[in-house]
Amino acid sequence: MKFNIGRSLLFVCLFALGCSLKAGSVYLCFDDGPTSNTPTLVKNLKNAGATATFFIWGNRIAGNTASFNAIKNAGFSIQNHSYTHSHMLTWTYTQVYNDLKQCQDAIKNAGGGTPKYFRPPYLETNSTIKSACAALGLTIVMPSVDTKDWNGATTAQIISACNNLQSGGNTLMHDGYSTTDAAISSIVTNLKNRGLATAKY
Repeated sequence: MKFNIGRSLLFVCLFALGCSLKAGSVYLCFDDGPTSNTPTLVKNLKNAGATATFFIWGNRIAGNTASFNAIKNAGFSIQNHSYTHSHMLTWTYTQVYNDLKQCQDAIKNAGGGTPKYFRPPYLETNSTIKSACAALGLTIVMPSVDTKDWNGATTAQIISACNNLQSGGNTLMHDGYSTTDAAISSIVTNLKNRGLATAKY
């Protein structure tokens, strides 16, 4: 009897270990929203059964309320991409802090919660930006895969780039390109075929 119980426990442990080793998640991230394109992107993600993270440009919220609400109502993660999307490398600490805080407040006031993560505009960062993020409780998220959708990549090229995603990795994609919208279904299918799920920050 003890042997049978032990064997069963061993099987359960090995099965659980195998699942944890095989399974993994990646983060589909979209910068620069909300835009007029957002509802289409959100719909494509939902149809594909995926979740996502949107790094929001704070001063676009007021003029794109319906698009912002589409992200929120879908249950996707809404995070900080600065308020003005400016080059900040030459800014003072106060300038950086105020811009990021303004984005925090805009997202919170629109019902998107308080962001915990920050994608730097133009992927530019330095000690000043890092200090301001730390003061606001923001973790900087740099991409592991750049799809180049911002640089004219085709839908096929965007899909191909996402095939390089590994467990724990995240994409640099953008809200506003029809090529990216069209890539979502294939990206998610390919991830599933590789045993990878989508998660959100």
